[in-house]
Amino acid sequence: MKKIITFLAMFLISGISIIAQVSISVDSTQPDQSAMLDVKSTSKGLLLPRVTHVRVDSIMNPANGLLLYCTDCGNAGGGALVMFISGAWCIFNPGCLLPRPPSSGIHVPTSIHITWNWNPVSYATGYKWNTTNNYATATNLAGVTTITETGLTCNTPYTRYVWAYSACGNSAVTTLNQSTLSCSFICGQAFTDTRDGKTYNTVLIGSQCWMKENLNIGTRISGSINQKNNDTIEKYCNNDLDANCAVYGGLYQWDELMNYSLASNSNPSGRQGICPVGWHVPSDVEWCQMETYLDASINCATTGWKGTNAGGKMKEVGTSHWANPNTGATNSSGFMCLPGGYRLPSGGFETLATGADFWTTSGSSSSNSWYRTLANNSALVYRNFGEKTYAFSGRCINDQ
Repeated sequence: MKKIITFLAMFLISGISIIAQVSISVDSTQPDQSAMLDVKSTSKGLLLPRVTHVRVDSIMNPANGLLLYCTDCGNAGGGALVMFISGAWCIFNPGCLLPRPPSSGIHVPTSIHITWNWNPVSYATGYKWNTTNNYATATNLAGVTTITETGLTCNTPYTRYVWAYSACGNSAVTTLNQSTLSCSFICGQAFTDTRDGKTYNTVLIGSQCWMKENLNIGTRISGSINQKNNDTIEKYCNNDLDANCAVYGGLYQWDELMNYSLASNSNPSGRQGICPVGWHVPSDVEWCQMETYLDASINCATTGWKGTNAGGKMKEVGTSHWANPNTGATNSSGFMCLPGGYRLPSGGFETLATGADFWTTSGSSSSNSWYRTLANNSALVYRNFGEKTYAFSGRCINDQ
């Protein structure tokens, strides 16, 4: 026994590589055929290296299968066996399955805040998030996989940290990285949608920054087919003519405009939809905020024609795009509304040059949503709800 121990000590000190099976035993028996190292004893065990959680995390490039005893990785800060498996340290706890680290999702930045997202993982009962790599001080978000951080500095990179946890313990940390958007944008300036290079003008109406043109993003498809939830943004052009999209923007069914997200009646809506980064589809409440700023007599709680002249303040002047008589049009708001018409659920197109319809994010039912209409023969704004399979114009509002 002493010879074997002396041999192993010399082996470890010298660093000599010997390809052979080794047995440490009290009975001089040969090692089991399946083992490179076979420790045999009826009264003593094998003692692994004992390290703290901090030391575990500091090990550079650990090999898969590396096994240690962590003195403070277990429940309530107790000890636990840990093994490095598939890129993460896993805690061995009888009867428990430790959650894996969550993978980073797609974060949504503006110039002053970031919505951090990560993907749920099996066996996790909750998640913790922190601005520093410190699990002990992290914010417990329970089962939520998103958090919006406000009050940030524009054009600045940020790093955040998230862990999954269960009754068995917590996962290794996942690092999240995202930069806020540029500081340079001021409402009233034009901006370019980096997805397709199109430029949109903007206008400040009250405290809201609106796009001054109808959204025009996506691949045109025939009005005879419905838009689909796929990897491509799809649009209709009135009468299936690309030239109409170039002037009036695209037409979108409600689900397509929303990028197949859920309805919202919040202010802001929190639904980017297919709007550019930093912009979102406005809710019914956000439309109402703009309308009442233009015309205090509007009662947003009812349907039908609203107020006296908010629609006129939103419409482009003249008859270059609007059909006669373009009643009450002054465009004093700068909204520059153009009459793109709409696409019927059956596939036909209507009201080009006579009407403009805009979806909101606010669904009145599973199959209907609130929308706005402006017409060539009225200075009013019309609020109603319609089937989401209609295709209307889209306007985006800035996240700030």
